[in-house]
Amino acid sequence: MEERLDARFLKKLGSFRLDVALTLGEEIGVIFGPSGAGKSQTLRVLAGLSKPDEGYIKLNGRTLADASKKISLPPKERRIGLVFQELSLFPHLTALENVAYGLKCSDRLEVAMEWLHMVRLDELSDRYPHQLSGGQRQRVALARALAPGPDLLLLDEPFNALDGPVRRALRRELKGLFNETKTPIIYVTHDIEDVCSMADRVFFIRDGELVTSIPVQSLWDPSVQGSTWHSLGWGTLIHGVIEERNGLYWIVWDGGRLALRPPVKVEGDATAFVAPHHVKLLYPDLPVDPELEDNVMEGVVAERVVFGGTTRLFVRACNLQWQVEFLNGSYATMELSEGQRVRMAVKPECIYILRSVPNPCTIDPCTEAQFERECKVPFSARRERRNGI
Repeated sequence: MEERLDARFLKKLGSFRLDVALTLGEEIGVIFGPSGAGKSQTLRVLAGLSKPDEGYIKLNGRTLADASKKISLPPKERRIGLVFQELSLFPHLTALENVAYGLKCSDRLEVAMEWLHMVRLDELSDRYPHQLSGGQRQRVALARALAPGPDLLLLDEPFNALDGPVRRALRRELKGLFNETKTPIIYVTHDIEDVCSMADRVFFIRDGELVTSIPVQSLWDPSVQGSTWHSLGWGTLIHGVIEERNGLYWIVWDGGRLALRPPVKVEGDATAFVAPHHVKLLYPDLPVDPELEDNVMEGVVAERVVFGGTTRLFVRACNLQWQVEFLNGSYATMELSEGQRVRMAVKPECIYILRSVPNPCTIDPCTEAQFERECKVPFSARRERRNGI
């Protein structure tokens, strides 16, 4: 595959060092890693919002930055689209005007409307951002980033704040847009479902360093995945045995067991992975959600760490050390100091089998009814892109 992006740079931020070496072809690359690892800062350097201290960035043969030659093109000259988690739509402009903003062509409104067609929002072109749902606002942001025809699209956890059905729908939409435009994409996330459903190539980052890069198919290869997940120091790995009991499937280890989401295609030795943000703390005075009641655990807080806007707990439970990650301010009424006993649970569908299953991330597509309810757009509303755009 022809190389489109070649970036090798070092960025110093106080005591933090961001050391990046990545190449990308006509594909979707996902940068995956824990909070505070340097994912967003990597995008800022690529986009030109921050200058590298050493190294270079080349896109389609153009040098965007080269520290040794004191070259650093401003963002507007890099032909890079960027969508952050915190949307920057102009509140006083309509969806159409937001997409048209920055376009230089004489038919800018027509081009903007075509991109609203592409993201199925042409019928809402006159709505202002506050009149749109979260999913619809994300569609407008994507259309605005793609309308100028960038050579690279950067996405910083764009769907993180959206509910499950909307996230799944937008992932499919983004994949469809990539198939139509062939614009290379770098997508930042700490959600394994994004990796499973979006990535052609996965870049693992930890403590400012891209530690490895592999094709997504290799993620499920037992010979590489254990060391990959362990190198990140992120999430909880469970080495156990999958058992079937009375029609239910469980992963069982020395210290506990957890129910799995059926169907589970194999039994026997397996390794499971649970991401930190999928472990939920339980309030002691509230009833347990029925979908969690088989997977309740009790433990003791060993450590509490704050990374920017998130908090991560390290909890000893069931002979394992669990990581629990949540937004600052969540669980404000709970005592979560070191040594405190807590109850927590994880949904069966959030336990991913890494070994013995060909694809541990089978993600159910949302139904048309779910899509229309969550996204507030008719499922059949998508129109084919007109010729000449």
